[in-house]
Amino acid sequence: MLNMITTCLFATVLFAQSASWTPLFTGKNLDGWSIVNGDASTWCAKDNMLVTTGKPIGVIRTDKMYENFILELDWRHMVKNGNAGLFVWSDPIPAKGVPFTRSIEVQIMDGKELDWYTTHGDIFSIWGAKMTPDRPHPLGDHVQRCLPSERRSKPAPEWNHYIVTCIDGTIKLNVNGKVVSGGFDVSPRKGYICFEAEGTPAQFKNIRIKELPNAIPEVPADEIANEAIGFHTLFNGLNLTGWTTEDTTAWSAGGNVLFCKKESGVLTTANTHDAYELMFDYKYNDALSTAYIVVNGDKTELPKGEIGTWSRFTIQGEGATIGLGGSDTNFTNIFARNLKTDE
Repeated sequence: MLNMITTCLFATVLFAQSASWTPLFTGKNLDGWSIVNGDASTWCAKDNMLVTTGKPIGVIRTDKMYENFILELDWRHMVKNGNAGLFVWSDPIPAKGVPFTRSIEVQIMDGKELDWYTTHGDIFSIWGAKMTPDRPHPLGDHVQRCLPSERRSKPAPEWNHYIVTCIDGTIKLNVNGKVVSGGFDVSPRKGYICFEAEGTPAQFKNIRIKELPNAIPEVPADEIANEAIGFHTLFNGLNLTGWTTEDTTAWSAGGNVLFCKKESGVLTTANTHDAYELMFDYKYNDALSTAYIVVNGDKTELPKGEIGTWSRFTIQGEGATIGLGGSDTNFTNIFARNLKTDE
């Protein structure tokens, strides 16, 4: 078995030396990428760069899943203490109650540090992904985060160069010419590649990928990220654009969350929808909170979960508008997908 693994790794290394690079970003538009959550204005192509405003917090992902690959890119922050991120082997939509996906995050951050993280190329699992760091974390083995062996990142607004190598559930990060962090036993180990907007403007360029042979034997199904099935966001994370209500004082938006005050009126999509599946997260803020969904003209009360904890709800509709309502409840990650089929 060991000889087989060694042979496969050797073959992968040889293939990597001969494989060709492919641009992952055209530099001209967002072809090949999907804005998962947030606003259309959060991401754009400008001057051969992928540019983010940083607001609201959210991600943009590749349309294609990747398994074994080498990813190369340049990045910079435009302000001191800027924050962003690169996700690999990612799910297509955010985890429950948060704007981030289950994935392995490669930190893209400037300036601020604490004793448990740095801004020089940390690698860590987020929102249900698993990873064993190359070096134990100072806070203990329960922290699935690899701190870099040395500090090599340049401060804003200088450019930094990353090479991220992902092979058979092992990840290595090269920062400005030297490998400094990594992890292994990663799950999922096949999925999407994402860039993260996290509050401040950032720029990315020279984004290219070298695809390597897939694992032998094939990656088990439980180690593959969820596949995209057509969900798109109905909420831009910033304001109530795309929604209407007669009770304008009861609803507000910000930070990728919809807020409804006590005994709010119905918030309705501005557009009608064909047959669809709706998925969203909601959170009761106190014991008297209520929430409901209006689909096909019918009002459905949402199940009571633990106070202060996000719940996920899925429902299908045959058309028309979609309505949300309640009292002292938050909503986020509002996605829909078309169920209409061509006959």
